[in-house]
Amino acid sequence: MNANLILVLSLAGAVYAQAESANSHLDRLSPKAREFVEKYKAEKASNKINGKMQQKKVVLKNDVLGRKIKNGHLQDTTVYYITKDETEPKMEVLVTDLTVEDVDIEPISAQYSYNGESKEEHFWLNGKKTDKESFFKKSEDWEQRRAKKHKPLKKPYKAFLTPTQIEDKLLSSKNIYIDDDNYIAVPNYVTGTTYVPGNGTYTINFASPQEALNTSQLNYAHASGYKGNGIGIYYMEGACADATRIPNPSKHKRKKCGNSNNSDDIVHATAVTDILQLFAPSATVYGYDDSSSEITGPDNPMSSSFNPKIYIGSVSMSWYYDQYTSQYENFDAAFDNYIYNTGVTEFIVTGNILGLPVQPQPTVVSPGKAVNAITVGAADPKKQYNQYNTYGYRFAPYNSYLNSNLGNTKPDMLNLAQFYGSEFPSEYENTFHGTSAAAPFSAAMAADLMSKHPFFKGHPEMVKPVFLTTTTSNTIYNWDTDGGAVQGIPAFNLMASNKSYSGYWQNANYATLFKDANGNNKSIEINLINVVAGEKYKLAISWLMKGSTIRAMNRLPIHMAVGVFQNQNLLSLTSSATPNEQPYTLQTFTAPQSGTITISIICQNDAPNDPMTFGYHMALVP
Repeated sequence: MNANLILVLSLAGAVYAQAESANSHLDRLSPKAREFVEKYKAEKASNKINGKMQQKKVVLKNDVLGRKIKNGHLQDTTVYYITKDETEPKMEVLVTDLTVEDVDIEPISAQYSYNGESKEEHFWLNGKKTDKESFFKKSEDWEQRRAKKHKPLKKPYKAFLTPTQIEDKLLSSKNIYIDDDNYIAVPNYVTGTTYVPGNGTYTINFASPQEALNTSQLNYAHASGYKGNGIGIYYMEGACADATRIPNPSKHKRKKCGNSNNSDDIVHATAVTDILQLFAPSATVYGYDDSSSEITGPDNPMSSSFNPKIYIGSVSMSWYYDQYTSQYENFDAAFDNYIYNTGVTEFIVTGNILGLPVQPQPTVVSPGKAVNAITVGAADPKKQYNQYNTYGYRFAPYNSYLNSNLGNTKPDMLNLAQFYGSEFPSEYENTFHGTSAAAPFSAAMAADLMSKHPFFKGHPEMVKPVFLTTTTSNTIYNWDTDGGAVQGIPAFNLMASNKSYSGYWQNANYATLFKDANGNNKSIEINLINVVAGEKYKLAISWLMKGSTIRAMNRLPIHMAVGVFQNQNLLSLTSSATPNEQPYTLQTFTAPQSGTITISIICQNDAPNDPMTFGYHMALVP
């Protein structure tokens, strides 16, 4: 090559490299996102966030289990909690990772010439001329070998990030680009109004099935063939769905269906089945009775009498003669026993506020007070800003939300609950909304999850942590005054396609796990490998309890404290007893180093003779 040409190319490369090095990582932000980050950095420099002085860290010194860290180990004395103030604002963004991972395979080259007049074709493979048949045979063989080693591209995802988190993302890879929410397509929601006792007229935003699929990320599940295949879901209603008005009658089976001839009962059951079949179209849906003689689900749901077996229950009805009291009722205890005994994951409504004098207080209805169940509240599908300029999903004002006398937080989570489309009953003006819609939508998500990860079948103690750790965004206009639902709504890709760790103990002996030979308390430890420095994780642990024990004691008998360690350094510590009584723990932490983390669990069980079932799920947070 000409020496001058080599010099020109070298200089051009040097100039280009210099220009690249001068570019800031902030150049990979959209204009609005960059303004958001730079405004925060300027305010931080003046020690003010949103015009307020930053608060100091708060130290909470005591916990019901009385634990502290000494030499990297949990001890039976005092626990020190450090709560980091969340002073940073957040923005919804679209994170695009353009990383392409190389495939470990030898290179290939080819050439082809074609003469239009003579129709002659000539082929070269790796610089050597070859005949047509050999060319395609060898090149297709190479493609097949490459396909086996191919690593899929990373999909863009939505996240709700602080300025610091945005910068951390950008600095973690030169291939990450971040757009603000204005770059994210907004669905064309249909609106309506309803009256909510105590809150007046409420504007409802309805999502079409496709919009709901996109928002929940179930579109990715369905595109990959995970549609509830091989999963049985039962619903409990006063009547059976009208099989002539549901998406797939062949996937609907009548099993002791409610015998009500009331048209409202039939329409409601039909709408519930519409939700289940639209969002888990390959699952088999079983109609079941809600009468007082059948107050819980089917007997032996995982026996051969059900094909496929029933792993999920969806309860959109609330019924009991004093369902509007704050008491943990026998009905709730019966459902807790059912979940504990059968391993069916139950999604139950919080109930919709009916107003005085029917419903004196907006207490969660029975059987939604069941501790082992996943009680679901309703979220508006359209993200919006509240008066404090916080962006997120609205906690629908028609949710019942007050906790029972046990003090455990309900609802456990929120999910999409307002739908429209020709698939829904005309009696409801082709819409279906309320907590009655949120429960079956969540049940359908669980069916899709189990079809991809059969490991979760029959383990509600793991399914609840999956839902708790994989929610996105904020909850705004939150009328839940006594605490409850985890922020945001669940996202399927975080559940099923993200880096995660899961496990369970079933029918375990309390003393064997949590007591030493002398009867002293001890912890159990779980080592999780291949965490990556700088990655953020959510960890939840939940356990099942006998409803009979809860009812007799009139409180939750089990509490746990969970510490997360790396190299004997405490990363996170939480207890199920603060601030409310909960049948689970939930915590977030960032790994300071790559390698292994240790989860240490301590349990206080006032019903030690009851066999223990508990599980965990830890998910990577984008």
